[in-house]
Amino acid sequence: MALGANSWGKSEVRVSKIHHGAGTDDFSDVTVQVRLEGDVAAAHTDGDNRGVLPTDTMRNTVYGLAQEHLTKDLEGFASRLCERFLTASGVTKATVSLWERSWARETATGFVGGGSERRVATVTRGSEDSTGSGIEGLVLLKTTGSAFSGFPRDAFTVLADAEDRLLATSVTAGWVYSSLPSDTAATWSKVRRALIDDFFARSSASVQHQGYMMGEAALAAVPEIEEITLHLPNQHHLPFDVSRFGVEWAGNVFHPVSQPYGDIRLVVTRD
Repeated sequence: MALGANSWGKSEVRVSKIHHGAGTDDFSDVTVQVRLEGDVAAAHTDGDNRGVLPTDTMRNTVYGLAQEHLTKDLEGFASRLCERFLTASGVTKATVSLWERSWARETATGFVGGGSERRVATVTRGSEDSTGSGIEGLVLLKTTGSAFSGFPRDAFTVLADAEDRLLATSVTAGWVYSSLPSDTAATWSKVRRALIDDFFARSSASVQHQGYMMGEAALAAVPEIEEITLHLPNQHHLPFDVSRFGVEWAGNVFHPVSQPYGDIRLVVTRD
């Protein structure tokens, strides 16, 4: 028998922090995942734990470094954590991912939470280095400006062509930097704005077409991005047949369904 690829880490470490300012506070609410790789084969094969950094230590490291290093630069905090973990004996690779919950400012020191949207940052250091960012749970809907027609048909196809339809999706986007921008928080906001603006500004022939155009817009907005990955599940709103009630359907009443859903994924890269 031989040991294959392996790793260990700590997940779902939640840490929040107030960033005090002159009359105006900011706030971070972050979930951290740590994943390490290294020379720990003996732990698996012989029960020798001398090379295994405890996952409890990983959790405590997050809190211990947050005081000084957790800012709105999530990528910077992730990088600092990776550097710390790589000082542990036998650790050759560290990957730290952070998810930040969205809190909308209401007053100088007050915020309103809720919603599904999260900012994402992932940093890998060691045998390979990479820095990426992303967004999850960005829910978008437009009532017009989307189509789907001209698709192939067979015996099981009942879907009608649609030259104009409602389109809703929950965007997950992740991008990799070829060079790290000086302000990662501002850059994240710029990508988010580009995705939103393009979704509403241009009509699409399909969800695939919509996603590609959004990817183009993100790459145009931020030259440091090497490529962007998009996941666009189609959140269906199906026309509801009100004719059974003696009412003529006017094309504006729908039944939202969560499952099953169209699952569209793509990567847009620079030439």
